Amino acid sequence: MTLGAALNAAMSGLSLTKAQLAVTSKNVANANVDGYTLKTIVGTEVHNTSTSSSSVLTNQVKRQVNTELQSAYWESLSDSAYSTQYNEYIKQLDQMFGKVGDPNSIPSLMNNFTNALTSLATDPSSQSAQEVAVNAAEELSRSINSSAEQVQEMRRDTDAAIADDVDQVNAILKEIESLEDSIIVERSAGRETAHLQDQMDRQLEALTEKMDVEIDQGNDGLLRISTQSGITLYNDRASELQFTPKPTLGVGVEGNPIEVKSRSGAVMELSSHDLKSGSMGALVELRDNTLPETQARLDELASQMALSLSQQTSEGVAADDGGAPPAATGLSVDTSNLNSSGDTIELEFNVNGESRKVTFVAVTDPSLLPLSPDVTADSNDIVHGLVIPATSASLQSQISSALGGGFDVSVDAGGELKVLAPTSPGTIEVTGLTAKNTRTVTAADGSEIPLFVDSNDGGVPYTGALEEGGQKTGFAQRITVNKAVLDDPGLLAGETDKQSSERANLLKDRLTKTEYTFSPSSGVGAKNAPYVGTISDFGIETVVKQSQIASAATSAESNSKAVTSIAKNAYENSYKVDVDEELVKLTELQNAYAANARVLSAIDELYDTLFSIR
Repeated sequence: MTLGAALNAAMSGLSLTKAQLAVTSKNVANANVDGYTLKTIVGTEVHNTSTSSSSVLTNQVKRQVNTELQSAYWESLSDSAYSTQYNEYIKQLDQMFGKVGDPNSIPSLMNNFTNALTSLATDPSSQSAQEVAVNAAEELSRSINSSAEQVQEMRRDTDAAIADDVDQVNAILKEIESLEDSIIVERSAGRETAHLQDQMDRQLEALTEKMDVEIDQGNDGLLRISTQSGITLYNDRASELQFTPKPTLGVGVEGNPIEVKSRSGAVMELSSHDLKSGSMGALVELRDNTLPETQARLDELASQMALSLSQQTSEGVAADDGGAPPAATGLSVDTSNLNSSGDTIELEFNVNGESRKVTFVAVTDPSLLPLSPDVTADSNDIVHGLVIPATSASLQSQISSALGGGFDVSVDAGGELKVLAPTSPGTIEVTGLTAKNTRTVTAADGSEIPLFVDSNDGGVPYTGALEEGGQKTGFAQRITVNKAVLDDPGLLAGETDKQSSERANLLKDRLTKTEYTFSPSSGVGAKNAPYVGTISDFGIETVVKQSQIASAATSAESNSKAVTSIAKNAYENSYKVDVDEELVKLTELQNAYAANARVLSAIDELYDTLFSIR
């Protein structure tokens, strides 16, 4: 080897060692910096065949990152962010509903009300007992009002939080764009980009906390980011998320969607598939599903409670066509009190041994027809609408048209509805006919009373009307004690001149003994198996259901955090700086540097000796 070749080899080795010393020193200095990845730099031997000499080429700085562990960590981080964000709101709901035995919980307040009715039934003429019962009813309705209003306030909070997340995602995407531009510039200039890639990872990590994304780095080294359904969020340039919050978001009002506007101006809406994880996904799930279901549960409780105390039921009696023997038999029922939207007629019959049910629901707006099957809680009944007010002829025509052949339907001038079927074997057998109407005044015959009313327009009867989006929607916010009863608590004991325990006992029994079918939209029960129980039972279920949701949310958060912790440790260990190892390497590199320096010194002496020979 010539002295020139030796000098070239020593200089290249010294240059590599110097670069390695700088990288190793930086590793040690930044060992505790969050997100800093272990850096290495290696040399490549270069052999010059013409001179038969070798040297070493110093390569670019490389990061030690396990991309598979990185992807697993980011995916778990998205799930963990979802469960944490979700549980944050669920814990608020759980605290609001409390436990079944808590003094201020809905079940306890309902129990106070039924106990007050029991005391009133014992002494119906007692003004003190009357006032206690009315006060208990007021306290119960106010609790339902407050709970429902808090639910809507939380919906508005989630809507505002979605807007914040959208702003943060847009800022992250812009930062990713800026970093990639810098990486391209540095790479083109032949400079190392490892530190910029560290910064890029931090931005991508922050993005996965917000939403579930697919991150791909092509062969060109450039990033491509998309949602799970394939909507592009970043490809050379950032797309923009668009969202407009609704500060007046109310019951039954849907929140605005999150949209993605591409560089070309095309706008696409994010689907539920795109929002299955990440904090943004949790906020959308809360706003659009969890909180509306909680509202529906409170609305269902308020609705059934109001109806249970004011609804009158007329059971059908045996009827026939008057023949001897009759050719058609069935049932008849008085429908003269069918005056309010939401009143119903229920018909039950057997066909070849198979039981069937038809429910007619009164409406005042013909445009609502045909009615949805979900209008009633019973998934097995067939639902038809009856437009009221209606003459006897009109009522007869509507019912007959809905039932079709096989039935003989008639309604007389007094409103007596008769539904008959032929007595011949193998035909229809009418087994039940019931008319249910809501009492809308306090001074009337019967023990039922519209104790709870709708606060709209200064207080209107609650009938479960379907017009204008349905009276049940948001009723939990509006349920209130009838002003007539507030002004005269004695109405709970009947008319002033004939007070008795009859009304108090009926109200108590309607709350604690009579069973009702509750809508599955409340989240209690299933569509094909709706919850059946008393009003008091359902009051308990509203709290139990929330406790179950809270328990599941807490478990999900705990489990996801555990998974994320494991994934994070594995990922960080793949790039973490081991200071002890780096210090040992530093010593070795210093020795190598010194060795290269001695070689250079020896070559320098040889050159001095060579040049001194003349």
